[in-house]
Amino acid sequence: MTLWELIRNEAGGETHGLVAAAVIAGAANALAIALLNAAAASSDSSEKMRSLFLILLCVVLYVFCSRRTYHRTTTLIEQALKQIKLRVVGKIERADLQGLEQLGTSEIYDRITENVSVISDSARLIANVLQSMCVLACAAVYILLLSPPAFALLVLLTTVGILRYFARDAEVGEHLAEGAKKRITFFDQMTDMLKGVKELRLSGKRSRDVREDISGTVEEVRAATVGANKLFNDNLVFVQCVLFALLITMVFVLPEHVPLDSTKVTTLVGAVLFFWSPLGGAVGGMPAYKRSGIALSNIEVLEKKLDRAMRDAVPPEQAKDPWGGTFSTIQMDDVTFAYAAAAGDHGFQIGPMSVSIARGETIFVVGGNGSGKSTFMKVLMGLYPATGGELRMDGEKVRAESVAAYREMFSVIFEDFHLFSRLYGVLDADEQLVQRLLQQMRIDDKTSYVDTHFTTRNLSTGQRKRLLSRRVRAGCPVPTSARTHERTSTRRAEFLGRPMMSSQPPR
Repeated sequence: MTLWELIRNEAGGETHGLVAAAVIAGAANALAIALLNAAAASSDSSEKMRSLFLILLCVVLYVFCSRRTYHRTTTLIEQALKQIKLRVVGKIERADLQGLEQLGTSEIYDRITENVSVISDSARLIANVLQSMCVLACAAVYILLLSPPAFALLVLLTTVGILRYFARDAEVGEHLAEGAKKRITFFDQMTDMLKGVKELRLSGKRSRDVREDISGTVEEVRAATVGANKLFNDNLVFVQCVLFALLITMVFVLPEHVPLDSTKVTTLVGAVLFFWSPLGGAVGGMPAYKRSGIALSNIEVLEKKLDRAMRDAVPPEQAKDPWGGTFSTIQMDDVTFAYAAAAGDHGFQIGPMSVSIARGETIFVVGGNGSGKSTFMKVLMGLYPATGGELRMDGEKVRAESVAAYREMFSVIFEDFHLFSRLYGVLDADEQLVQRLLQQMRIDDKTSYVDTHFTTRNLSTGQRKRLLSRRVRAGCPVPTSARTHERTSTRRAEFLGRPMMSSQPPR
């Protein structure tokens, strides 16, 4: 998708009005120049006054239509970007967990921040390109009326410049694509550095290795960006050289072969300079247009990956809840799960597993590192789809259309848990109740709950886990299955005794 296609899709029936405004602005611009030339050549004062009135009218028309073009183009692009962001958020919300884990966060962050910013920053330049193209067309018609041979010369040299410009378009695209790819690598490396900062503090050599690795990637990003910008700069210089060639030919060569008086040559030179100004604007906006096209392509690639990650997702209107928010037993019948394997490799898998968990039962899931405990729990909770066997609740098979309702009956604290800044899902929770719970957990001196927000999340891991374990008391629907993924040895004495997994509501 190109940026113009994005604008056209968002504008719908308004596209014709947008183009019409740009055309009128261009025509008014060209007509004002023509009237100025005519007034300069006239000695009749009344004729000059009429020309002045028409020129002012053209200026007013230009200002009105030009503002309309700029403002509507910017508004349409921002509206389209808003829809892209919301669409990506919606796809992330419905995507399969495993698919999101494989995709990673760096690409998502880059696409909906860096790439969207590139498109947003290009809005004004794109509006200028659109208007400049219309001014170019009107200026070309004016030159044609002045001198058909001069117009032919203009078309010839301009065509040469355009062909030269687009001859290196593929090379520019390669540099921009390489820069986008390396930028994701940089995000990955920065994420590693920030998450592993404790390990880096304990080893100077490890820290230096990470820094050198990041430095290499930063250099590759710089090289790709410089390479693209050099090509853009060369194109701008070449366009200016074409202008000099055109003016030299028009002043020194054309009059030798075509009858042109000095006044007509002077008028043509002014018209060409007027023509070249919007051409320079259009050429100057091409880098932004090209970058926006690459950014849109990157976003499309991300959306296709998210589409694959949500290929088994069921639309909300087709979702079902056969259990009514409660259950008696959970059963796994010969359930297996296997991670997707790389070429020539055997992916990790667990199962077959058969287990029955009754309401009110407390169990512990134990095993060595890498034995599959976390994977087992994700399959049990419906976060990973079983690749074999059946997962049942009260004899009812957990299907794609009912898995969302099945997951709702779990309250989970993962080892890599995330504490949100708000009590999403229960934003209407009683603030006084939340504050009392904070006091019970002895962290009311660390954070408070004000205006549906925690004042800080800068808590110790244990404090954040305790806060997370009590959030259901703030008004969440009481879950009928609870699971905490933590070692009891890391918890304070007054909070010990919580099971690793309990199929009863937490007390």
